[in-house]
Amino acid sequence: MKRNTRMPETRKRPGSRLLFGWALLGGIAAAVFLGASIPEIVAGLAGVVSRTLRLILKVVGVVVALPVAFYLIEKYFLERSSRNGK
Repeated sequence: MKRNTRMPETRKRPGSRLLFGWALLGGIAAAVFLGASIPEIVAGLAGVVSRTLRLILKVVGVVVALPVAFYLIEKYFLERSSRNGK
């Protein structure tokens, strides 16, 4: 069997997909927690008493925090894989 010399083999680290899955799960949990907690604290400090406005702020906080968490986790794992590929 002849090996293709133009395409080098890419070796995946054992458990890297599992680690990525756990990191995403933890990132989602952290984003939901922080995305809801930080606006609640800010609303309390600002003196907001409306339950509806507090809920809207929490939803906006989570909607903003989730993509940020995904981006940071993806960035870390891409840097990690490029470091190991050299």
